[in-house]
Amino acid sequence: MSIDTPRTASAWRRAAAIVSAGILTTALAVGGASAAQAAPVPTPTLESSSAVASPSGALNLVAKDFAPNSALTFTFDDESLTTSPVDGTAQVADNNGTYKGFAFVPANATPGEHTITVTGEIDPSAVLLRALPASASTTITVVAQPTSSVTPATQPLSSYLKNGVTATFSGFTPGATVSFGIATPGTGDSAGPDAVADATGTVTLRFVPEVGTNYANEGEYFLSASSDGGAVRAAQLTFAVTADAAAPAPVAGPATPVKRAATFTG
Repeated sequence: MSIDTPRTASAWRRAAAIVSAGILTTALAVGGASAAQAAPVPTPTLESSSAVASPSGALNLVAKDFAPNSALTFTFDDESLTTSPVDGTAQVADNNGTYKGFAFVPANATPGEHTITVTGEIDPSAVLLRALPASASTTITVVAQPTSSVTPATQPLSSYLKNGVTATFSGFTPGATVSFGIATPGTGDSAGPDAVADATGTVTLRFVPEVGTNYANEGEYFLSASSDGGAVRAAQLTFAVTADAAAPAPVAGPATPVKRAATFTG
């Protein structure tokens, strides 16, 4: 049997307080470490330059908050979608986990709502030091592709240089601002100032080439019209410029009889 004197009891209380303080300090340290490890998990996002597009329309896509330098894949509904990166040559997030590229809406896309999805990985440093799969989606509405026609579809160079061609595009949203382009298999440029679609959604372009440019020669040319930053794009049309017909060779007239005697020398 032992008896604690007041002095001994006081010593025990001090020792217990020290131990308790140590346990609390350890608990706080462990809790702090756990809190540090439980950092918010990044939530990847996907943004499209337009919520409305037509078949063959172009969309700018921006994916954010993926693992830095990680590979990404895109789908349009359930079909693979190829994008072209703004920088570099591959569908890979940059050092900040961001990817910027553009893609064409499939030519066979039907009118209605469709989903574009990007799949990759979450930054591994944020979740237990291991990569986790992640995805993000955005929804667009596909509208019918505007139609197009050109007159004349074929003409000789001299006529083309003088009169140009007239193209009509129908099916845009009334009041939409429409941009025009002209191209060859190797070049492309603006075909003139923008126009505003009329109450029927129609715009007309008269293109007369400037002599000395890439578009003032014989050959095949392509005209385009688009709105919503290229997301709504009319069916591309083609016209041809041919060589001018060769001038006919002069035809000799009938011989004229000589009414006097002919003389010869030599």
